[in-house]
Amino acid sequence: MRVLFTPYPSVAHLLPIVPLAWAFQSAGHEVRVASHAGFMPQIAATGLTPVPLGDPDSHEARLRDDARRPAEAAEVLRYADVMGLDAVEREHWITFYQYLLNPIADYVRTDLPECADLVAFARAWKPDLVLWDELFYAGPVAAAASGAAHARFMLGPDEIAWSVDRLEEHAAELVAAGLSANPLADVMRPIAEIYGLEVDRELMLGQWTLDPMPERFGPPTTEKVVRMRYEPYSGAQTVPAWLNEPPRRPRVALTLGESTRRFVPGDWDRTPKILEAVAGLDIEVIATLNALQLQGLESIPDNVVVVDWVPLTQLLPTCSAIIHHGGMGTFAASRAYRVPQLVCDTEESVLMRQEKVEAPTYTIGREFGVREETEVETTQWIVPAKKLEATWTSEYVIANHAGARLNHRALTVEEIGKLILQVVGEGVYQDGANDIYETWLATPAPAQVVKIFEGLVSFRKDR
Repeated sequence: MRVLFTPYPSVAHLLPIVPLAWAFQSAGHEVRVASHAGFMPQIAATGLTPVPLGDPDSHEARLRDDARRPAEAAEVLRYADVMGLDAVEREHWITFYQYLLNPIADYVRTDLPECADLVAFARAWKPDLVLWDELFYAGPVAAAASGAAHARFMLGPDEIAWSVDRLEEHAAELVAAGLSANPLADVMRPIAEIYGLEVDRELMLGQWTLDPMPERFGPPTTEKVVRMRYEPYSGAQTVPAWLNEPPRRPRVALTLGESTRRFVPGDWDRTPKILEAVAGLDIEVIATLNALQLQGLESIPDNVVVVDWVPLTQLLPTCSAIIHHGGMGTFAASRAYRVPQLVCDTEESVLMRQEKVEAPTYTIGREFGVREETEVETTQWIVPAKKLEATWTSEYVIANHAGARLNHRALTVEEIGKLILQVVGEGVYQDGANDIYETWLATPAPAQVVKIFEGLVSFRKDR
């Protein structure tokens, strides 16, 4: 078969597909990986064959000044009210409508070349199967336009399919209230019409959904799901010499994510608090934090070693516990290495709101070139101090006795320290980590998933 992967142009979205892409390639199938042209070096570094989309000198769609903006809170909540969603269901809907729909819309724009380039490549190369990132909706368009079978590759809770299910259930009420019956179909329709495609459920959600998350991780949906073991992959990197020495006391990893480390100074005030909490504890902390995350710290405790980056696949086998932000890759790696987890989760709503603030603006005086400062009123988005899927991760870990929730906003420094020692020292958490490892091990590995898709594609062709 010819298999085309279309990841969203982010390392966090690329690395999870690499083991499966290599499994297809190792089984004798031809594999290509298509994404934004500026993302080609990252794909090539995995040993897979990249296919560039769009202009390599342009910003990828999500980073453009005219990228889709989040919906206003009032609009988001109006949908929730019309559909009669309870508090938990509202969080699923907010995640879909205020967060996920934005990158989805960015890659089906008719005024940008990425989708057209992908369709042209698919029609020329003729893939048998397209495996597309849950946020990269040029993938299903290209699959349908070229006649390929296609499946979504999930990287977290399936709040997209859950939201589509709710929209279909409440279509009449939404239309009566003057709201769109399906915002996802709305963003796909202009590009679909160019290729004569109907925006049906299959185009929106794939013929199958490939899900590397555990069962019951996320809201229930009506989709046809293929389960896959989430194999942790961090790329090729030399092992630091210090990792070859066994730790002299319990080692705890502290990692707070690949994405927020680029734009959240002080990491929502949790980094200083966590490091203050571990100071003096009889543990060794390896903190994979950068300078931005360390802002606000006056000093580093003696039992903390700061390393800007070390692959979790190298670090976790030496650890007794991990403190992390609740991201899917970190959760999956911790599960695969049987490490008890402390998940940072404030339990607040993920709803984004705008507030008005006073901000300085500067002008240059025409006559004398004097720099003049004035105050103007502007708005800024207020986002929750947690990873989008952190609550799902913490609840799964807690339900399986594999760790605990670390709410840095609710707990004192002393309470955080006690919680860390509890997870490190009490055997029940290691037992829970062993249990969720066993369920991971029982899930089909990438090589087995290749066989499943060989059968699915062959059956589809024979129909």
